[in-house]
Amino acid sequence: MRGAFTFEGKRYYVSGKDEKEIAVNKALRLKELEEGKIIESNMLVKDWAKEWMQTYKIAVLSDEQYKDYQTRLNNHILPVIGSLRLKDVKAIHLQKIMRNINQLSGSRIKKIYQCLNQMLSAAETNELIAKNPAEKIEVPVGEDGTHRPLTDEERSLFLKATENHEYGLLFRLILYTGIRPVEAANCKKAHFDFKKKLLYVETAKQKPGKKSNHASRYVPVPQEILDSVKLVEIDPFEFLFTTNNGTQLNKEAIRRRWKAIKREMHIQAGGKIYRNAIIPPCMVADDLTPYCLRHTFCTDLQDAGVPINIAKELMGHSDISLTAKIYTHYTETSLENASRLLDKFRNSSNTSNENVKI
Repeated sequence: MRGAFTFEGKRYYVSGKDEKEIAVNKALRLKELEEGKIIESNMLVKDWAKEWMQTYKIAVLSDEQYKDYQTRLNNHILPVIGSLRLKDVKAIHLQKIMRNINQLSGSRIKKIYQCLNQMLSAAETNELIAKNPAEKIEVPVGEDGTHRPLTDEERSLFLKATENHEYGLLFRLILYTGIRPVEAANCKKAHFDFKKKLLYVETAKQKPGKKSNHASRYVPVPQEILDSVKLVEIDPFEFLFTTNNGTQLNKEAIRRRWKAIKREMHIQAGGKIYRNAIIPPCMVADDLTPYCLRHTFCTDLQDAGVPINIAKELMGHSDISLTAKIYTHYTETSLENASRLLDKFRNSSNTSNENVKI
């Protein structure tokens, strides 16, 4: 049997085995409607996200900020809940989003959660959902700071993507020497000592009256990088990396080249491309920057057992505390090295004690 009633001009239907059960179900349904526990909207999350951005964000954000919000939605939020109805979104769905981004930097995780929470809070304000499910989910802490080392998976994708890429040498040089992107842009063929396998890192010239904290220095270079540099047919005192018209790379040119590398990493990870554009979700974390390559180099120094004072010089840090911030990110390899070195020391110490005659 079915029964019907009207609430705020809309017709609702309930069912039951007899008139008594129908009456009870009517009362329960009416109470839920009055308390706002039932939302009758069938709007999808992806449709609400578009409406929310157009209504709440487009007028108050800069173009760059607006694109960043779109990236958070398209890369992390909508792939998980975009096809769900707003009223069907539960905390467990949002927790899956948080689980997927727990490897990102802490600041990036906070921004993604902020976007998610704001969108669902606006849906609650507009009575599209009864309650914002994002309010009580657990948000990962993530890595401290704005830079992080590459994960093992990212390193593998990066090496595949740069193997034969026209911009591969630029970014492999950063990964294997730890130099800053701006220092890579200053590199000339004459800066490489092919016999000693060293690179002279020349600090960028500063404006008059401004002192640089970046130290000029020598850093070791792997043979594979030296072999690639030898193949570049340029005058020894010309810049190794230039734009199409032969000028030195600036920050924007480096950014565009890094974007091309991330696009190739997306393809290597099984991501799709349509008309030369990435089809979301992007398979590469959006907080992966060229500085992550430099951070990875510093972590590699730690794992290799390079003393922190030497690492400071190789990184060109003005203060050893900057190096220490990275060296405190212990990895499994660094812990294994520490254990191995301690065992070697103890064994040596025990042998020496046994040889002491009493």
